[in-house]
Amino acid sequence: MILDAWANPTHKACYYTGLMPTASPRLNAMKHWDWTPKRWKGVQGPGTILFPLALGCPSVRTSQGNEWIDPILHGPEDAEKLIAPDIYQGRSGQVLNGLKALLAEDPHTTVVLHDIQSPLQVAELMWDQSFYISLVDAPEAMHCLLKKITAFIIAFVQEFKRLAGDRLNASAWPGIWSDPTGVMVADDTMSLLSPAMHLEFSVPYLNQLAAACGPLIYHSCTWRKQYYDNIRAIGPVKSYNWNPGNSDDPAVLIPAFSGKALIAPHLCHNMHKDNDPLSWGKNFADEAEFFEYHLDCMQDNTCMYWYFSNIVENGPVIEKIYDILDRRGYTPASQGLA
Repeated sequence: MILDAWANPTHKACYYTGLMPTASPRLNAMKHWDWTPKRWKGVQGPGTILFPLALGCPSVRTSQGNEWIDPILHGPEDAEKLIAPDIYQGRSGQVLNGLKALLAEDPHTTVVLHDIQSPLQVAELMWDQSFYISLVDAPEAMHCLLKKITAFIIAFVQEFKRLAGDRLNASAWPGIWSDPTGVMVADDTMSLLSPAMHLEFSVPYLNQLAAACGPLIYHSCTWRKQYYDNIRAIGPVKSYNWNPGNSDDPAVLIPAFSGKALIAPHLCHNMHKDNDPLSWGKNFADEAEFFEYHLDCMQDNTCMYWYFSNIVENGPVIEKIYDILDRRGYTPASQGLA
């Protein structure tokens, strides 16, 4: 059933997956309240800064002790001179070798694809504070850089997928079940650019990634109507994910993308209190009412798959959410593979 939902997302249905255990003893005691049909592990790595590190950015520590990077690009000449290493060198090589070790250690492990940032997001992290000015002043150098970054990401993803084979869960985010098909990519620079600049500097390179490794499990935190045409120009796409607390009213967003791919939002603490939901004039009492409003916005061709993140730590609310889903006859992901 879930495979059909991924492949043919035009029938009205709702699946759900989330963190375990919940803060609800009632839900934890239910055999079917097993959120994930397959458990999986992630390969240890530096998350969103993997590709900047792999492409030469030095590692630094933040004041909180977390790993981060210093930029190495300070102008168009640096972008043009950048030479991408072999994917088995440096930090990308550590991740790939870590994947090999994880697969050898447990022959039954399903592994999740590493967090893949869009080429433009990687470029932003690698460039100093002149990045956005350079998009205007040095577009040729920026495109030169983006081509190199895209080729490196494609080579890495193809090798990761080759090593993992049918033991891969392609959805690094949201944390839902997926077969090995496709690649997750985060396009979080979208809302920081004009639609025209996003169309020029992000969409073509996302499409190259989609053509080589896709379809895309596409994420961008903030979705605004003026970017919808750009998002529609990205493809092929397997699923759409956004931050429901920081985007358009689902009464507008969900109909605009239903039937084109699986709709896969996520739910976290206090999303109903964010500025965007407050502007919808609905006055949600809690996250459960916020969630149910999204269900009310579904169309006849909306196939939806929710990831319940840290909201499971609120026992009364996650029970209320379960009762809403149960009343409507929607399916836990653990039963959807039957």
